[in-house]
Amino acid sequence: MVDPDDVGPAIERDLADAIANVLAEHEKSMVTKWVALVESMDADGDRGLWTLTSDGVKAWDTVGLLQHGLHIQQAQTLRPEDDD
Repeated sequence: MVDPDDVGPAIERDLADAIANVLAEHEKSMVTKWVALVESMDADGDRGLWTLTSDGVKAWDTVGLLQHGLHIQQAQTLRPEDDD
């Protein structure tokens, strides 16, 4: 199994570049912070969870971003858009 301490920083760098490029192309904006929760599964079927963030993100930033995302999701669940 790959040690996440070895690949985590490399994955975060690559994700930071990808996120910044996509948003710059589609929204013409600059990324300030991001958080990603990624579930993975290896060849043996073992699942893992990656918690990845942009550089300099503090614990309270992560909690705030995730909590806000949860509130948005809950609001959409309680008030779903019409399927028409």
